[in-house]
Amino acid sequence: MEFAGCTAVKLTSKSGNSYWFRTCDIGGDIWADGAHAVSFPVGARVPMEGKERPLVAAHAVLGLSYNALDTWLLDGVNDAGLVGGLLALYEATSAGEAADGEDGVMGMEIITRLLCTCATVDEVICAAKRIRLLDVCVGQEQSAANMHCMFVEPSGRCVILEAADCGDPGSMDIYEENLGLMTNSPPYPQQLQNLSWYLAHSPEWNWGKEKPPCLTLNGMKVEGDGEAPHFCMSGTFPASYASCDRFVRMAMLKHLNQEGRIFSDRDMLAMGSDLMCSVIEPHNQGLYHYTRFDEKEGPQGGHASYTQYLVMYSPREQELYVKPYGTTAWTRLRLADCGSDRIEHHKICRYPLGGVVEEKDC
Repeated sequence: MEFAGCTAVKLTSKSGNSYWFRTCDIGGDIWADGAHAVSFPVGARVPMEGKERPLVAAHAVLGLSYNALDTWLLDGVNDAGLVGGLLALYEATSAGEAADGEDGVMGMEIITRLLCTCATVDEVICAAKRIRLLDVCVGQEQSAANMHCMFVEPSGRCVILEAADCGDPGSMDIYEENLGLMTNSPPYPQQLQNLSWYLAHSPEWNWGKEKPPCLTLNGMKVEGDGEAPHFCMSGTFPASYASCDRFVRMAMLKHLNQEGRIFSDRDMLAMGSDLMCSVIEPHNQGLYHYTRFDEKEGPQGGHASYTQYLVMYSPREQELYVKPYGTTAWTRLRLADCGSDRIEHHKICRYPLGGVVEEKDC
């Protein structure tokens, strides 16, 4: 089973409000497979894989599912302003079943589960300590849940969850200190090493400096280290769609744009999405989307993916703006406009030229 690639980043506006952007990069056509927007009201009885009783939603949730199943959310926001998203991590692990005392959650339902039950990052962390991530069920077959998650609350605090320990499959590693940024493989500690190596070798960042440069994002400091283990091919600004390159590229652009603080709230959708254009994937047949190099420095683990949609979430407003591949239109969906008595599906504009205005109207 192929999971979405993607890039996700938290930006903070000039007035201090947080926004969360993500690209959904995957092969095929998720819209033909039933991708849709769905909302769950408070009290909704949500059936979960492998559970005898449905989950009763403590929070209303609005999000995007990449197939016909409502609970397979790739990202969403709840009525507490908590935003969560799921991205691929090919080194991730999962278990066939949970042990006694553990809370087993099927991988593709982890976002739904945590948004329906948690109001804050602290509550996500507390829940993650009890969760055992379980294999993904596809028909009668099970496959590994190759994924990791990011959650952001209105205060701007965020956390990254990864289950990448082969010795303890499905157990979550919790990264409270992070850059407010994630892509895919390798696991988060190795991504930070890649960035550290890049900082030490970048000609732009080292020009005229006596010490290796450093940067601070989301309160986390990363220092240049020329000896750090890395997957980077050079110290020049990375251009490929490999997940390690997208991580470095977005980290540097986030830093150069002051983590979004040069954008007003009014401009965040336009300016933040322009920033995300640096990681939006066109059709590339997997040539530039890979996860690692072999001993001869050849790219391995290619995926013929492209950006199926770009989305921005506003935790404060509890809303999303989504632009699918092949359209110029943004669809705005607000949790406050969703029904309070039933699970609902919501339309997403996919007209190629939706939202374009004539010159006389500008």
